[in-house]
Amino acid sequence: MQPLKISFGTLLILCVALTGCYKNSCCLEPNICYALPTRAASCLQSPFKPLNEAEKRTDWGKELMIGRGFAREMDLYRAITCFKRARFLIPKTHERLIEIDYDIFLSYYLANKYDEAVDAFETTTLMQASLETFPALHDLYVALYDAYIKTDHLDKANSLLYFIQETDPCTSQSLKIETNVIDADLEGALSAASESPYEEAMSSFVHEYCCKAKSPQKAQFFNAVLPGAGYLYVGQPKSALTSFLINALFIAASYQLFDRGYVAAGIITSSLELGWYFGGINGAGLAAKEYNDRLYESIGRDFLIDNRLFPVLTLQMGF
Repeated sequence: MQPLKISFGTLLILCVALTGCYKNSCCLEPNICYALPTRAASCLQSPFKPLNEAEKRTDWGKELMIGRGFAREMDLYRAITCFKRARFLIPKTHERLIEIDYDIFLSYYLANKYDEAVDAFETTTLMQASLETFPALHDLYVALYDAYIKTDHLDKANSLLYFIQETDPCTSQSLKIETNVIDADLEGALSAASESPYEEAMSSFVHEYCCKAKSPQKAQFFNAVLPGAGYLYVGQPKSALTSFLINALFIAASYQLFDRGYVAAGIITSSLELGWYFGGINGAGLAAKEYNDRLYESIGRDFLIDNRLFPVLTLQMGF
C-alpha cells in the first residue's frame, strides 16, 4: 500500500504544477450596450424648421410627419418605412431631402442597425452636410463615429474623431473615454479622462472594479488544491459542490479498484478523474473571467450612464 500512497502524492503535486498549462485569458470581453428610452427620445426636439402648410399637404410631407410621429415613439421600423416613402416622393432637388436622409440615418442608429446607418450616411446627401447649413451636424458626427466603431470601421472612426476634436474638444474627449471603457482599456480610459471633469469618477470606477474583481489564476490554483474551491471563490457554491463530489467519487473509486487489484479498471477511472480534475481547473478560471466580465459590464454601464458618456446620451436633437 505504501507505494500506492506515494504515487498518489506525487500525482497531486504534478497536477498542481501542471495548472500553468491550463491558462485562461485574463483579458476582459464585456458587452456594454444601452438603448435610449422612449421618454428620452420624445423629449429631443427636431433641429429642423416645422413643415409649412403647403408642405404638409404634399404626399411626401404627410409621410414625413407620420414617420416622425412613429420615431418619437421609438417605433423605428414603421418610422423608417415612412421616411423612405417620403424620400421616394420628394423632388430630388428639394432642400428637405437632407432632413429625410438624416431621419433615416438616425432611425437606423437608434435601432442599433449600425451597418445600415453607415450606408445611409455614405450613400445619401448627408455626405455634403456642413456646419453652416446643417443644424444637426454635431449629432450626425457623434452617431456616425459610434456606428463606425460598432462596425469595426476603425480608420474612418479615427479620422472622424480627429475632425470632431478640431471643432469640439469636449465631445472628442468624452467619445475617447466611452470607447476605451467599452473596449475595457482601463489604462486608456484613465489617460483620456485625466485633467477632465470625468477624472474623479473614472478613478472611482476603476478602483471599484479592481477591488471586486476575481483572479482567474487564484481560481485555478484553489481548484487545483481542492476541487470545487475555485468555484466557491467566484461565488458558485452549486458548481463547487458538484466539482468536489465528482472528483471525490472518482478518486475513491480509483483507490478501491487499485486496492482490490483491478489495475486496468483503476487506470481507466483515474484517467477519467484527471479529465474532471483538469477540466475543473480550467472551468474555475473561466468562471472567474465570466464573473469579471459581468462585474465590469454592470459597473461600466452605470458609470457611462451616470456621466452621460454613451454617445446616444450626448445627442442634443431628435425627431
